[in-house]
Amino acid sequence: MIAFLMLVGPGEAQIATDTLFHCLRLYPGSYAFIRDDSTSDGTFSALAQFAAEHAPRVLLERNTHPQGYLGVAVSIFQAYDSLGNRPLDIEMIIELDPDTCILRSGLVELARKKFAEFGPGIIGSYRLSLEGGKRDHGPHRRCMLRDLLPVGTDQKTNRRRMGFPFYLRYLPRAFVQGYRLGEHVLAALYILHGDTFRELGRRGFWHSMPPEGSRYVKMDDPLVSLGAKFVGHSLIDINDPSHGEIPAWLQYLPPIQWTAEEIVHNGYLAVHPLKRDEQGTKLRNEIRSLLNRNEARLAPPA
Repeated sequence: MIAFLMLVGPGEAQIATDTLFHCLRLYPGSYAFIRDDSTSDGTFSALAQFAAEHAPRVLLERNTHPQGYLGVAVSIFQAYDSLGNRPLDIEMIIELDPDTCILRSGLVELARKKFAEFGPGIIGSYRLSLEGGKRDHGPHRRCMLRDLLPVGTDQKTNRRRMGFPFYLRYLPRAFVQGYRLGEHVLAALYILHGDTFRELGRRGFWHSMPPEGSRYVKMDDPLVSLGAKFVGHSLIDINDPSHGEIPAWLQYLPPIQWTAEEIVHNGYLAVHPLKRDEQGTKLRNEIRSLLNRNEARLAPPA
């Protein structure tokens, strides 16, 4: 089974359901698992309606209280832990941000090809930047180094906290497996192999994060990447610009440099970020319109 996993915050219902609708349409046998961040602005109601319309292929869960941006890792770990308790035969989990726009089929096929070559693990924007250089893992490395001090100020609560991070127990084995502190795949879109997901669950990784998370590492991507190396699996680049292969345009911050026509012409499978602001909404709508027009033109006559 192919599973799409998404954490949704306030005001993100429209872009979230747009992305997930196309995921379900492109992969008829897939399922979507949504975790709402205890929203109270109408987002949860919209997600519940979407889940009802696409039952039983959409499963909706809700945080007990809002975690916010600095609680992303806590929310995602809880989502994985919950997913692991379901009797599902998961081939891979495609984790998506709501502002990631899925354009066409091909992600699953690409993942199967890369997993066959590199083994289980995580596929995403890893070492190679879109311009062909190296991605900078320094910010997450510095957060981890601060986490490893016995005392520090929690970024979320601004309170002093004592002790070491929960993930300290996983670092020695990860280092033996070739892990470098802070290295990660970008959380905008990453593909987690089912074996990696299950092995991390078997070792208690998804259940190991305390409710308050760690002091400085607040995002899920460096922690899930650490987990993959801990169990001896691979971190795999989704793109290889040195060979001209860029199937997904995944950049960290907006704005996207391409027009809708260029994005469709380049054949990208996914684009990030298309925010819910004016620029992101306009570009998303233009892309959808072009793709629908192309589908109509290529459809066989009735």
